Amino acid sequence: MSGYIHTCDECGSQMQVHERYFGRELKCTTCRAEFVAEMSAGEATAQPQAATPRAAVSEEKSPMRFLVWVLVLIPVVGFIVWLTRDDGPPETAFRDQHAVGDLVSLDTGTTRPVLVALDQESVGALVDMRTGTIQLGVSSLMTKDESYLEVEAGTKAKLLAYANEDREAQVQLLEGQWANEKVWVPRRWLR
Repeated sequence: MSGYIHTCDECGSQMQVHERYFGRELKCTTCRAEFVAEMSAGEATAQPQAATPRAAVSEEKSPMRFLVWVLVLIPVVGFIVWLTRDDGPPETAFRDQHAVGDLVSLDTGTTRPVLVALDQESVGALVDMRTGTIQLGVSSLMTKDESYLEVEAGTKAKLLAYANEDREAQVQLLEGQWANEKVWVPRRWLR
């Protein structure tokens, strides 16, 4: 591109003027002072500009790239939250996974007693309850079968094992009327 670098008489800022504008009246891009585009002997000719380095281009687009990443990550995080749900609204997308041997407390999220199963087969009914809170099913489960115990919410236990893709957990009760009893609970009740 041929032309020259114009220095404004009013504010001193410089701007590049292309030769196609020679003879026209232009305005300074900074202070809007008018001038006629003509190259005088004292003014420097503009050098052709080299292509902008790739690093400079990426710096210019970084806010836009950030927005694109955010828009891509929102559905991904939503999908992760959906995958980690456990028959009810998740407390967090990234649940704390308790390790075997950890001390835990049993809690359904309510102040009601927690229903635990004495064998792995019986805990399936508790795992399949959709709301995570035990209301109507307690009396019917306990009267039909002697496979369940009722313990206080917040009862401390030791995690012994996981089963069925971590949906169920075997724990040993550490306190209360059933201390030292090995029982099964839904994983989501471990706190």
